[in-house]
Amino acid sequence: MTIPNIITLIRFLLIPLYIAVNFSSAANANEIAISIFIVAMFLDALDGFIARRFNMITELGKMMDPIADKCTMITVVSCLVAKGKISPWLLGFILIKELTMMICGAFIYKKGKIVIPANKFGKAATFLLTFYIVDCALFKWYTYELLFVVIGVMLLAFLSYVHHYIKNYGRKDHV
Repeated sequence: MTIPNIITLIRFLLIPLYIAVNFSSAANANEIAISIFIVAMFLDALDGFIARRFNMITELGKMMDPIADKCTMITVVSCLVAKGKISPWLLGFILIKELTMMICGAFIYKKGKIVIPANKFGKAATFLLTFYIVDCALFKWYTYELLFVVIGVMLLAFLSYVHHYIKNYGRKDHV
C-alpha cells in the first residue's frame, strides 16, 4: 500500500472521530470537530500531491480518494444540518449530485475500467464547499453569498463530469 493510500485510509478513520467529537458535550466540541474536518481536507490535498509528485498513483487510490471526499463532505454537512447550521436542501443537493456521479462513474468503470479523474471545477467546488462549511460552523460571515457561489461551481463541476461520462460511455476502445 502506498503512502497516499495510507493517507486516504486515515481520512476514512477521521470520519467517525469527527462525528463523535461533533456530537460530544466536550468544551469546544464544535471547534475541535471542524479542526478534524480541516485536517481531513488538508490530508486530501497532501495525498494527491504525494501521489502525483512521487508517481504513486494507483487504481485503488483513484477510486478511494473521491469516495473519501464524498463520505467526508456528506458526513460533515449531515452533522451541520442536524445542528441547524446548514440548510437541509444543501444536503439534498449534494446527495443527489454525488449519488448521480457515483452511479455514472460505476457504469463507466464497469464498461471499460475508466476512472474519470477530478478536474479543476471539482477541485474548486471541493475547496469552496470546505470554506463554506467552516464559515457556517464557526463564523457565518459569508453564508448566503458564498452558498450561491458554491452551488454554481458545484453545478459547473457536475456538468463537466456529466460531459466526461457521456464522452467515455460511448468509447469503443475500452470495452
